Amino acid sequence: MKIQKLKLVALSTILMMVASTHAANLDIGLFTTGNFTLDAGSLYSPTQSASGLTTNLTVAAGDVFYGAFAAPVSWSPGVWTSLGAGNGYTSTALGLFMTVTSQAAVTPFTVTLYDSASKVIQSFNAATSVFSTPTFVALTPTSVSGFDGGSFADTASFAFSWDGAGAINTTLYSVTIPEPSSASLLALGMAGLVALRARRKS
Repeated sequence: MKIQKLKLVALSTILMMVASTHAANLDIGLFTTGNFTLDAGSLYSPTQSASGLTTNLTVAAGDVFYGAFAAPVSWSPGVWTSLGAGNGYTSTALGLFMTVTSQAAVTPFTVTLYDSASKVIQSFNAATSVFSTPTFVALTPTSVSGFDGGSFADTASFAFSWDGAGAINTTLYSVTIPEPSSASLLALGMAGLVALRARRKS
């Protein structure tokens, strides 16, 4: 009996350790120089550097920039809308890693992803809040995935449009999706410890 308890504790501990060291996110594209090229025809272009895309000015509603990744990227392990809660994903799983060090007001924005044939994959919206360290900002879908024939397996370009106006200092780092394995492993480890505790009480 003691051996079984020790095995359960060991397994739970290992799962929790793996969860804490496992990569937490899957990037489908970085906005750094060399990985992302800004379109010169954009109505508005942020400053691009090795860390990402930065804006430190007053934006107007409708200001937008376009850009393409160095090569089409695939959002693994599947198309966004085919992933359910059972896989550890939520309806706002796709997001941006970004910082906002100052802003005049909460500023809504729209994000649109395109494939290499310039077909819309999906559009999303969100709004800024002040956070000075890189933070995952979930994007809410505003269109059906692939309605224009675009595919997440062929994510080639990106459009960012401000839906509000005001002074803002923000940096975009990457488009990303939280990877479920870390949370799942952590949950399994915790479940094991809870089960062991319940057994001891009984």
